[in-house]
Amino acid sequence: MTQINEEIAEATAATVEPMTEPVDGKPLVTVSALVRGVDVELRNALAGVIVAGDDVRLERGGARSIFAGGNLTVSRAGAGVIVAGGDTSISKGGAQAVISAGGVTMESAGSGVAIGRRIRIGRNGLAVFALAPQLEVQEGGRVIFGRAASFAIVGGFAALGALLVALLRRR
Repeated sequence: MTQINEEIAEATAATVEPMTEPVDGKPLVTVSALVRGVDVELRNALAGVIVAGDDVRLERGGARSIFAGGNLTVSRAGAGVIVAGGDTSISKGGAQAVISAGGVTMESAGSGVAIGRRIRIGRNGLAVFALAPQLEVQEGGRVIFGRAASFAIVGGFAALGALLVALLRRR
């Protein structure tokens, strides 16, 4: 691998300097398995799980799971599962599942499942399943399965699960 890098450097006549030290005293990317706190704010970070008693703000990074007691803001970042006690705002990012006690706003963002009191899908936003009493889709936004279809699919999976449990108990 080093030989290839040397050949590329010679071919382009440029010096290749690996960046191993922080720039201006700040690391390029922070990696952590678990981040806990009251108000959590992360930039250029990769985290396994983020747990906050109040608000969470994640910019230019990713997390497997985020649990926030208050509001949550994700900007140019992605997450697997988001659970928030307040409002959730995602811009230029995405999440596999968003569950929010408040509203969910997605601007140039996407989500597989979005559940909240009110969901607003902005321009270039996408939600596959959106479950909310108030669902607003702006021009350029998309919802594949709205409230009625989502409840029907969830009901179908629940019925299938009940059938499997009944069959397994019969044995």
